[in-house]
Amino acid sequence: MPLNLAEFHKAYTIAKVCGLEKQKHYLETLGFTTGSTVEVLSELHGYFVVLIKESKIGIEKRLAQNVILVAE
Repeated sequence: MPLNLAEFHKAYTIAKVCGLEKQKHYLETLGFTTGSTVEVLSELHGYFVVLIKESKIGIEKRLAQNVILVAE
């Protein structure tokens, strides 16, 4: 499921990062790599605050749709 549809405060594993090469590279530099654990903390005005690799990161909805998750 895409990251924007994930439940809050539940751990997920990243299965795939989709999108244009530039978007994929940007997400990978933020730590969104296949196999990483991610947790959605909150959503506010179309921006998602996620916990990944012990860091809180805010990404917009369009980028969040490019991150495909599987439940742990």
